[in-house]
Amino acid sequence: MNAEGRQIARRKRITGVALFSMVALVGLGLRVGYLTVVDQDKLARRAESQYRSTITLPASRGAIFARTGEILAETVWTPTIIAHPRYHKVPAEVRQAIAETLGADQAIIERRLDSNKGFVYLGRRVSRAAAKHVMNMGLDGVGQMEEARRLYPHGQLAAHVIGTANSELQGLEGIELRYDRWMRAPELVWTVERDGKRRTRFVRGAAPEARDRVKAPAASLELTIDPYIQAIVERELALGVEEFDADAGTVVVLDPWTGGIVAMANHPTYDPNHAGDADPAQRRNRAVTDIFEPGSTFKAFLAAAAVDSGAIGLDETVDCEEGRYRIGRRTIHDTHKYGLLTLPEVIQYSSNIGTSKIAEMVGSDTYEHYLHGFGFGRRTSVDLPGEVSGIMNPVSTWGPIELATTSFGQGIAVTPIQLAAAFAAIANGGILHRPHVLASATAENGKQLFAWQAETAESSRAIRPRTAKLVTEMLERVVDVDGGTGRNARIAGVRVAGKTGTAQKARTDGRGYSRERLASFVGFAPAEDPALVTLVVIDNPKKATYGGTVAAPIFQKVMERALDRVGRRPAPVAEGLPILHAAFAVEQMPDTPEPLGEGAAPLLVGLSLRRALAHANRAGISVEIEGSGFVVEQLPIAGMPLIGTPLHLRLEPAA
Repeated sequence: MNAEGRQIARRKRITGVALFSMVALVGLGLRVGYLTVVDQDKLARRAESQYRSTITLPASRGAIFARTGEILAETVWTPTIIAHPRYHKVPAEVRQAIAETLGADQAIIERRLDSNKGFVYLGRRVSRAAAKHVMNMGLDGVGQMEEARRLYPHGQLAAHVIGTANSELQGLEGIELRYDRWMRAPELVWTVERDGKRRTRFVRGAAPEARDRVKAPAASLELTIDPYIQAIVERELALGVEEFDADAGTVVVLDPWTGGIVAMANHPTYDPNHAGDADPAQRRNRAVTDIFEPGSTFKAFLAAAAVDSGAIGLDETVDCEEGRYRIGRRTIHDTHKYGLLTLPEVIQYSSNIGTSKIAEMVGSDTYEHYLHGFGFGRRTSVDLPGEVSGIMNPVSTWGPIELATTSFGQGIAVTPIQLAAAFAAIANGGILHRPHVLASATAENGKQLFAWQAETAESSRAIRPRTAKLVTEMLERVVDVDGGTGRNARIAGVRVAGKTGTAQKARTDGRGYSRERLASFVGFAPAEDPALVTLVVIDNPKKATYGGTVAAPIFQKVMERALDRVGRRPAPVAEGLPILHAAFAVEQMPDTPEPLGEGAAPLLVGLSLRRALAHANRAGISVEIEGSGFVVEQLPIAGMPLIGTPLHLRLEPAA
């Protein structure tokens, strides 16, 4: 090729390169423009992800208070030590010191620091002294953040009621689980930023104002639990289980006028601060999850059905057959030989034959109706997780022997909370209240989410007030009359009504009964104006078996101190916990007496002054008071018209 041809070829190559460069520059410009204008947000997010990461942690959780204001559960903030092993290597010579300071296994610390993870925990929720010591080492890639931890200041106190929350502050058991949706605050997100050498520079959200904002608690709860009575119950239950070498025990204390659970305890128990160290049997709330045959405590409800339905008069007698009574191919036995007994005597001496014959008078359909009225065969709807409904077979499956055994508490299974709530209906004049633990819930902004109100409470009438009064008198005979099975439940200066129970435990294979026993006592005091209902159930006591020997003394010790606590015993014992209040904080009254005609005087005879005034206030009636104690006379008498005059009440102290 001559010189001219080579020159032309050179110009073409230059022109091609120039054109290519121009196209490339234009394309690059367009790409830059696209990235900076159209794809700007996407690129910014990608860049941010390279130097910034987030860590999601649980935020605070609302506190739980007792009815007296003591904190039962709260959230505290503790330091957590973290590391970034992918970007920073912690020297081997300091790793043992880190492990010892944090109280951790050195092998675990080594494994975490040798991993290729961008973020690891070295010690969660450690002491501030330990965290300060580690941070003073000045190690690159080792940092500190604040984490929330659930704290139960009173340890085991009311553990089965309060329950537990896990390390992520999620409710797992008890009230912590039941009201988890109210108590949990939104999660806390920490933003960690690093420099070009991947060193942590700062943590966004660690500023005091940010911490204060995210640490504002969610809803706080106030419970019906009285911590002093709860402590009394737990102490006496533990001593009783130990004394009689029993497997376990349960105590429930209710306010009969509201259904509020004043105390609930199980033994064995556990510390919710260390819930992971307890086995499932210790954490189970037996008061709502376990069923048992109630034995002779159930005779109170047979008596209520018999009186309320008019099946038998109080003066009528039944032949108790000198201790043996045959029904079909089965024979009913009594512990002692009895002849003719009235209904009150049948309850006093706890005659199985007597209750069997009275149940025949009542009839299966009527008896089942009353048992349903007392809440058996269904859940009480108590606000605690895990409740079971018990076992009550349909009346269509009852034959004569099933009717008889049900009358004295065999062939039927109940939970402790069911039995306590049913006895509370006898104590308060016949109203079955839904037992509950929550008194109120208040959100972080002060808004009240819930408050228990007597007017809106779930309740129903089980028996008439007069029936409840008559059954109460029968239950007093069990305790106060010589020969009654509950005499170990007596409290000096206080009228006590209650019933003992001793039941065989059903075999786990369903084949009859084992040799193990359940001893129980349930009652209330003062009988004439009950302040508390208490149930004691002792599982498989080995040194004694009868409810009157095992459970009644525990009831007596619990109730005398609990009545001191609420100011309802004339001679307080010197030993025990201090009395903070002279009366119940919850001053709820029973239902208004049935009206006796418009403008007529209500029946207030027999009531305490407090309850009489409550009824009068509800009816808008002015009263004049003479004396103190209980109403023994009223003018005008019940049913007579009130024509613009006050109702005069004469009161006398209880005998």
